[in-house]
Amino acid sequence: LITEMRPTRMAVKELWILRHGQATHNPRAEAAREAGCSMEEFLELMRQDDSLDSELTPLGKQQAEAVSQSTKQNSLDLVVSSPLSRAIQTADIAVPHVENRVVYEGFREINGLLLNAKRRTKTDLANRFPHWNVDHIDEEDELWTPALEFWKDCGARGYEGLQWLLQRPEEKILLVAHGGILRETMALHVEMRDDRKNQDRSVDGRFSNCELRRYRLEEDTKVVLTELDY
Repeated sequence: LITEMRPTRMAVKELWILRHGQATHNPRAEAAREAGCSMEEFLELMRQDDSLDSELTPLGKQQAEAVSQSTKQNSLDLVVSSPLSRAIQTADIAVPHVENRVVYEGFREINGLLLNAKRRTKTDLANRFPHWNVDHIDEEDELWTPALEFWKDCGARGYEGLQWLLQRPEEKILLVAHGGILRETMALHVEMRDDRKNQDRSVDGRFSNCELRRYRLEEDTKVVLTELDY
């Protein structure tokens, strides 16, 4: 018998992406980047201001609070965060009204070299942020290494994370992540499309601290992110 093959409906999500607010390792490095410094200078400034799992500055908290004015009317089904504290703190301030909150390892920043990229233990995160589901991470940070992760590998992690989001049952999702992984995922792995009326920057341009963007997330032959107005 020949079974008729019926096409399956491809998952489509409304995905909001938010970069974390300013953290303690950001101020000097980000200012230097905007002034056109080299990657070596950028990393050296972050190294000088480095600390384990760096947290938000007072300005970073203000930035997240400002974003909350855009999200409080949004009926989100799920908030997903990197396991680094600055991303979780940003989510808690920017979207306090959503109860369904999941930490996902794959959306952490470019890994290795700097302590601000090293996360706390699962137990520590569960104690600090008890309202978050941390079931998707291991107890210890097994990913961090003294050497900096290759950019392409970081982008591949982000791509796998987007595929994971497509498998979730929720339809409207907000993701809080980091400038490096977002840039590498969009520039190297994802098909980017632009459906905005005002295309005032590149669709795969680097996120500023606490910048919020809205997308349609779907998968054809590869993952597609179409940026939308909001």
